[in-house]
Amino acid sequence: MVKKWKTKINFSFANNEVHAKDIYLSYSLSDYSSIKVGNFFEPFGIQGSISSKDSKFIGNSFSGEAFSIGRTIGIAYTTFSNKYFVSGGLFGSKIGNTKNGDTGYSVTGKAVYSPIVKDNMIFHIGASASYRLPDANGFDEEYNDDDYNREVVYTAGPEDKFLNAVVDHAGNELKLNAQLLGTYGRFMIQSEYYYNKVYRKSDYALQFEHSTPDMTGWPSSPQDLEDWYGKQRDIETDGYYVQAGYLIKGDNYSYNSSSAFLNRPKAGTLELLVRLNQTNLNDIDGIFMQDKFWNADPEKAAAGQTNYSVGGGESIDYSLGLNYYVNDNVMFRLNYTYMDIDNVYYRQDDKISFVKARIQVNF
Repeated sequence: MVKKWKTKINFSFANNEVHAKDIYLSYSLSDYSSIKVGNFFEPFGIQGSISSKDSKFIGNSFSGEAFSIGRTIGIAYTTFSNKYFVSGGLFGSKIGNTKNGDTGYSVTGKAVYSPIVKDNMIFHIGASASYRLPDANGFDEEYNDDDYNREVVYTAGPEDKFLNAVVDHAGNELKLNAQLLGTYGRFMIQSEYYYNKVYRKSDYALQFEHSTPDMTGWPSSPQDLEDWYGKQRDIETDGYYVQAGYLIKGDNYSYNSSSAFLNRPKAGTLELLVRLNQTNLNDIDGIFMQDKFWNADPEKAAAGQTNYSVGGGESIDYSLGLNYYVNDNVMFRLNYTYMDIDNVYYRQDDKISFVKARIQVNF
């Protein structure tokens, strides 16, 4: 840091791969406001705005994994006090985007109100919103177009297998988040709700331009294609989690107004955590058969008309966690999760459980 300027460059080397993380330059307009430019977290929610090293569990909730945004390239303004936190900005794509199509953009903002900030008691409520144009899914040679078939992808859970939704033919995406955080002495509660809507963009006009009518003159218009293939309807998904913590050993929880989140517990602290999480990546309106969604109208389904439903899976999971903060740089983590799954593509896999452990060293 040099006077009012601050910079950070951070890379990850996990899984023998190099990934750019925080790479930004920040300028302090005052002690309580700043402008940041570079690659950093978009201001969206709690879990989506903090590093994994500061998350209470090993990684975010499955809802947080699916619906949070993470780091992108952009510019943002932030201001705060002991009663509020406001941040917003304009963002582009992620570093490392290898798609050749048109790059998307987003407008994202977060506001938090903290009516209670005391030594032994904290309470804050907040909301976030993001309006996004997804990256194009590469250049489509068939239609000679780099705007064709943008996609929104939601993934979470073990190997992203049981919670995995791909919403094709996407126009824009609206992401909403509500958050609550409170502490009383050594007790903590934290919760977030996520709502996502993908506004589908009909590509039938483009497909019609590149179609060749059959002997009967079909298709004669883009409406013929929509009547046959079905309406590319909008898709809605959501999720929430509630987690609680208790410091078995250590001082009370404390709050950081500049980040609108809790400070890291002090050395020697032992923390017990529990979490309930429900994630819904399904928006189904049709008949599922032979690994496809068919039109809800049996006659149209019999004629071969498929359906633009999305079956990304739904789950409810329960987690326990134990953190031991050895000192300011080292901590031990242990997590157990039981997951109840409902996914039309994996009927035989309905319940799984797993254990995670981590020794974390912060430099």
